[in-house]
Amino acid sequence: MTKVLVRLAVSIAIAAALVYWLAAQGFDVVPSWSAIAKNADPLCALAYVALFAVFHVLRAWRWDYLLRPFTAVRRGPMMETAFVGFAAIQMMPLRTGEVARPYLLDRYAGISKSALFGTIAIERVIDGLLVSLWLTVALFTVPLGSGPYVLALRVIPLAVFASALALLVAFRRWPDRVGALLGRFLGAFSKRLAQFAVGVVSRFHAGLAALPNRRAFWAFTAQSALYWGVNAFAFWVLAHGCGLELSFSGAVAGMGVLAVGILLPSGPGYFGNFQISLLVALEMYLGSTAAHSEAAAVFIFLLYVFQTGLTLIFGAAAAIPMLRRPVVHRTSLPPPPDGDRP
Repeated sequence: MTKVLVRLAVSIAIAAALVYWLAAQGFDVVPSWSAIAKNADPLCALAYVALFAVFHVLRAWRWDYLLRPFTAVRRGPMMETAFVGFAAIQMMPLRTGEVARPYLLDRYAGISKSALFGTIAIERVIDGLLVSLWLTVALFTVPLGSGPYVLALRVIPLAVFASALALLVAFRRWPDRVGALLGRFLGAFSKRLAQFAVGVVSRFHAGLAALPNRRAFWAFTAQSALYWGVNAFAFWVLAHGCGLELSFSGAVAGMGVLAVGILLPSGPGYFGNFQISLLVALEMYLGSTAAHSEAAAVFIFLLYVFQTGLTLIFGAAAAIPMLRRPVVHRTSLPPPPDGDRP
């Protein structure tokens, strides 16, 4: 309980500091109702809500590809768990909600948490690679002088996730040797960090080993690309609905910068990181004046309210039937076949 309170206090302090910084820049974090009515097109707002429902369902549904090859779980409990888990990620401090899905599916479907954490690790790596690749390509449509972060955002996210993929592939081939080397290297700085890093790559390895064929892995990757594509299109629709002349590549970059920004420690609901990430993206594509305009403030506010509110609505609606389900004792999972694995 003490750890939870400390994390909550730290996350609130981070959010408060970021909001103070935004206010000092003259940015209107919460625009007036008259500003929203003046700048937001209701039809585009409704279109965004509909598109959010589509990509939120795609985000949850794709988990099925990682689960079905090694365990029989009904789609209803799986989708309910995913929606509740996404709400937990959104609201719990410092992204501690990432553990919610494995714990909930273990509790209500009796599936081993170790294998489930492996699927979450796969999801994170694939998402990171897709978003960083999209972000790198999109940022080549603007000159380096468009902002102080253009070069860093072109290179660093993709380099980080490509390096992570290389490490995980090496760990899959030589798990003992790579695990020992990683533990020794990071252990020179921090034993806790070394244990955490080795645990992450071990869970990825466990999740990948549980997949008996390549088809499930590539189906998951294809649906992930579709999910991010719909997400970018929804971003573009809402931006135009608020009067911002943002290109589709700008929408892709905005989505990518936001995805990278909310990975950093933040307040509950990503508050603070969310707004600053979008402000940075809009400055690169629209310039400082347009990024700090009333229309931009309305766009950022509506995007935050819609994403947070709808995520919580989906989570609350899914929690009602999920909590009525009896707790299931964990089942033993058969070992995956030795044959066709990704």
